[in-house]
Amino acid sequence: MPGPQHWLQVLTPHAAPSIDGLVSLAGDAWRQAGPGQYEVLERARHYGADFVFFRELSGRPPVAQALVYVEDRLTDEAFAELHRRLWNWGAVPLVYRKRGARVDLLRCAHAPDFLGKDGRLRYHAFSTLDLLTSIDSATDVAAWWDSELLYEGSLWDDPTVCEQLCSADKSAHQSLIQAIKQLDEDLHEQRNLLPQPLRRRLLVLSLLISYLEDRKILQAAVFERHRPGATRFFEVLEDGPALVSLLAELEQRFNGDVFLLSPDERDRLLSGKSLGRFATFVGGRTAPSGQMALWRLYSFSDLPVELISHVYELFVVDRSAVYTPPFLVRMLVEEVLDAPRLDRLFARKEVVLDPACGSGVFLVEAYKRLVSHWRSRNDWRRPDIATLRSLALLIRGIDINPDAIELAAFSLCLALCEALDVETIQRSAKLFPKLQGRSLHVGCFFDARDNLRTANVGVILGNPPFQSDLGTPGAALSCRSFVAEHGNLPDKQLAYLFLHDCLPLLQPGGVLCVLQPYGLLYNEGTVALRRSLFEGWDVREVLDMISIRGIFGRADTKVFALVAEAQPPPQDRQILHAVFRRTGSVSAQRGFDIDYYDLHWLPRQAVLADPAIWRANLLGGGRVRDFVDRLRRMRTLANFLADQEGWDYGEGFIAGGSGATEPAEHISGKPVLPSEALTTNGIDETAIFTWDDRPIERPRTRARFTAPMLLIREHIDLPNTLRRTGYLTYRHQILGICAPKSQLPRLERVKRWLDSERRVLQAYALATSRKAMTQKATTLTAADITDLPFPDSGDLQISPNEQLVADDIVDFYSDFIRLGEDSPLLARGAEDGLPGFCTVYTRQINSIYANLRPCPAYRWPGVVCQPFVFGDGMVDWSGVEELRVRLRKLLEQRRAGGLTLHRISRVFDGPFVFLLKPDRLRYWLRSIALRDADETLADLRAQGF
Repeated sequence: MPGPQHWLQVLTPHAAPSIDGLVSLAGDAWRQAGPGQYEVLERARHYGADFVFFRELSGRPPVAQALVYVEDRLTDEAFAELHRRLWNWGAVPLVYRKRGARVDLLRCAHAPDFLGKDGRLRYHAFSTLDLLTSIDSATDVAAWWDSELLYEGSLWDDPTVCEQLCSADKSAHQSLIQAIKQLDEDLHEQRNLLPQPLRRRLLVLSLLISYLEDRKILQAAVFERHRPGATRFFEVLEDGPALVSLLAELEQRFNGDVFLLSPDERDRLLSGKSLGRFATFVGGRTAPSGQMALWRLYSFSDLPVELISHVYELFVVDRSAVYTPPFLVRMLVEEVLDAPRLDRLFARKEVVLDPACGSGVFLVEAYKRLVSHWRSRNDWRRPDIATLRSLALLIRGIDINPDAIELAAFSLCLALCEALDVETIQRSAKLFPKLQGRSLHVGCFFDARDNLRTANVGVILGNPPFQSDLGTPGAALSCRSFVAEHGNLPDKQLAYLFLHDCLPLLQPGGVLCVLQPYGLLYNEGTVALRRSLFEGWDVREVLDMISIRGIFGRADTKVFALVAEAQPPPQDRQILHAVFRRTGSVSAQRGFDIDYYDLHWLPRQAVLADPAIWRANLLGGGRVRDFVDRLRRMRTLANFLADQEGWDYGEGFIAGGSGATEPAEHISGKPVLPSEALTTNGIDETAIFTWDDRPIERPRTRARFTAPMLLIREHIDLPNTLRRTGYLTYRHQILGICAPKSQLPRLERVKRWLDSERRVLQAYALATSRKAMTQKATTLTAADITDLPFPDSGDLQISPNEQLVADDIVDFYSDFIRLGEDSPLLARGAEDGLPGFCTVYTRQINSIYANLRPCPAYRWPGVVCQPFVFGDGMVDWSGVEELRVRLRKLLEQRRAGGLTLHRISRVFDGPFVFLLKPDRLRYWLRSIALRDADETLADLRAQGF
């Protein structure tokens, strides 16, 4: 049976086949595309592509997956150069090139395959498909040849495939950053070269001028005017007076203080010292650490302008600053700057503010969306310079670092250039608006608040600094006002103060979207602040990314984004808590996929009443919340222990530093149990050692280490042991419960409860812990253990459904949060979960409606269709491809009813229920079957059954 790979075989240069997601660039029909597609299509046409393949997303702009070239007339050498440019652009990860009966796949979001070992360009396909043999013989081919996987996004569900096709570390954008970093380090090692601030400024100017040079805006005549015989910028860079003269011309021509030198910088360059060696290093005519290929490998006219902002991460003085990756910025800006919001901004002349803008990554993305929206409302004409300048003045940024503001101005000016054609730029005079001091300001946000109240702020975006250091007098003053009104500022966290002080700056109905530390959602100490926030403002969305490690590169910062509007919250507000997971596409920084099962709509009152609601959603949502709520009403272990006379319980001793010693004869010279020696198999006796005279900060009492005692390690596996006799000390990562000898039976009852209910208690601890999954993946606190439910009987009376919810939390969700795409949920296929899924799903439905049974599943690459039937019907798979088309049409008819979202589809067709989902285990857990069954029953009731 021919597979869906036939989409490649039917392509011709003259006609667009009827294939979902494939848009032809022939003629002018593509110009009717929406804003989410138009600019990609426009750029793809510029690169000579014949088609663009898009992935459709529910409620979001389509995402380009591949460019397609059909029977192009380029030589392999010319296509290698085109591949280099597409790799630099980086917006579309794949290129398919069809020539005769052969199709080549080229990667544009991975290593530069077009670069040979000798540093020269070469044509090199990552994978090749022979249409005559591979398809006609129905040979199994790799996943990237299946258009359905591309269209549905299932291609990126397979971690192995994703790793082969995309790599954030090897992409053009990241490799350029690393190259510049290495170049800066090499320059630093050169003695008496240039002062570091000037050296780094010249590096940034080299990037900017290379962009203008690659776009043919600056041509050889410009450089020759300042140094006879020079045809390129790097030849001018060698000569100090020529360089000063060139920069003066560029400043006069482009304006905006972008090329302006300080008097000290000017004097240093006029002296000409070391510029020759500097230009040699930067220009790449010698090869420090392989930099020879730097300016040949990268095409600055194709690289996205926001990349300039990333230089800030390398050169910023304040190393606590964290650069926000562009794919995260795009998602957040897209979330709030939709068409209605942009219409409002234009109509009311409202501004977009980033209160801690750094190098301007949020501002550049917002500006690009302003330009795109203007074009969409003006028949996609290119705006003139006056319009672009006026749009730039709708962008406002503040940062305490002057270098950051300078880079933000650079980036915005480049974004303005990108919106113009070369001829317009060449004809222009004083192109750039003066942004520094007008719309971009150096200073403390908290000092600038009063002036911002009159700035007509409609949108606030950004990533404020995460630090427990107020840093400036303005922040300290603002903190005192906060404390007077609300009490202590939790953790003295500056990001919370930014959030608190930003919201009142918005015009009524304005919107805020800022990143915040995970603690605002998950820490106990932030409950009052969180309640104040949700009571006073209309919080629409919480976009939770704490499951994604390494999103900020070197900084493993766990964050969420808060979206709120400046208006009183409606009583019936449903707040979206969207839990993002670490998938292959996220690790490759291609974008975020949010699954249906990770979208949780929470009544505002429930959010106010239940501080643990966020953590439960990390582990699955609804049924997990019910499970936790029931157990939380029981007596806790702490309640039980408080009623016991003569018992001593708590953590072991804490070792101290020098000068922290307290009398500790009951520990010095005594045996000590290391926490890691307490395992689920008991104690590793060989690991016990004798404590010496090292200082002890909190030695506890002798009773804390005297048997009988139950020792429980503060770990999610709840390792424990009961010592009936003897004396044994232990450190503070172990909780000890010590009873009088006469009450040993009671202590044994606690031990039996802990062992018999271990898996349920593990699940409960994960869903309620103060530390696990947020601060430490597998670590509990002593309070997490003593808060476990311990009824009089010791029996938690767990129902079968609660047990399977608990099992999935313990077996899968904890690893899912910790490991992401490497976890069993994404690494294993659906076949491991289907039998259990079908059993639970039919059991739940048949508790209300009789005689639902599963039919054999059918698999397409990356997708499983699991049918169920009421009665004795059978699915006819003989026309399987036609059935798939029919199911799709049914889905399209049902989209308005909200039954399909993010590749999770439930279709009713006569006596049949079809579930179409990706083939990863994640979608076929037994706890997922409970949710699917609950929603199926609701659908059936809504349809009158």
